[in-house]
Amino acid sequence: MRFMGRPPMSRAETVDAFDRWEQHWQEHGFGLLAVEDAASGELIGRSGVQFHRAWPRDPEVGWAFDPVWWGQGQATEAGRASVGWMFGSFDVERLVSITTAENLASRRVMAKLGFVPDVTIPFPELGIELMVHALPRPAPA
Repeated sequence: MRFMGRPPMSRAETVDAFDRWEQHWQEHGFGLLAVEDAASGELIGRSGVQFHRAWPRDPEVGWAFDPVWWGQGQATEAGRASVGWMFGSFDVERLVSITTAENLASRRVMAKLGFVPDVTIPFPELGIELMVHALPRPAPA
């Protein structure tokens, strides 16, 4: 949560977040997914695509993992699967991925996936600035 401009969520905030994520699935047919370690079945994070409150124009590819799993390629793998899912199954012209300037690890994942910096926007709700990275739909082969 350190790159999200806030301390960890309380139980009530967590319940609210799950309610928002479920509502997003119901409204759009896509959203966040649990990510499990293939070998153990352990829940290690979340990834998927949803509309970000600060940038409702384009669906956002995002991820969050338990720090124990950082640096092992799961964010890249999950991000790549999310990009393929959206461009393969939904009529979207562009995806975004959003983070703070300080979150260099996520920015590296975004670059690996082909996202490029687009704009920086204020997010007054948390008192931070967010970097929006964009990835246009690939041209048909």
